[in-house]
Amino acid sequence: MKFRKNLILLLLSLSFAAPSCRSDTGNTPTLTLSRTRVPSQESVDVQGMGFTPNHNVTSHLLTPDGTEFPVLPILTDSQGEFTHEIDTLLLAVGMHELWVVDDATNVASNVALFQVTPDQP
Repeated sequence: MKFRKNLILLLLSLSFAAPSCRSDTGNTPTLTLSRTRVPSQESVDVQGMGFTPNHNVTSHLLTPDGTEFPVLPILTDSQGEFTHEIDTLLLAVGMHELWVVDDATNVASNVALFQVTPDQP
């Protein structure tokens, strides 16, 4: 439980610090989600922008119980953008936290939240 509280404090500090942090492109790395309430067994689309072009970023996903999925490397395009689909089939019902770190600059994006629900939208 203490680990989860410390992680939440770290994530909050990263989200407040993000506007002053910039990637090589001069942009603030940003995540947007196609929706924030996702029925179980469906998917949510993630769009990232403002990252270092043609470089790896590392995606982090925290589950409702505070467990982090294994990190996922993603390659950005020539504009410093990427898209990714998260399938909720294996995700627990509840609130999930997603953030991405630019591997070239070590700058973290905003923390995007989405809720997996047992019902239809």
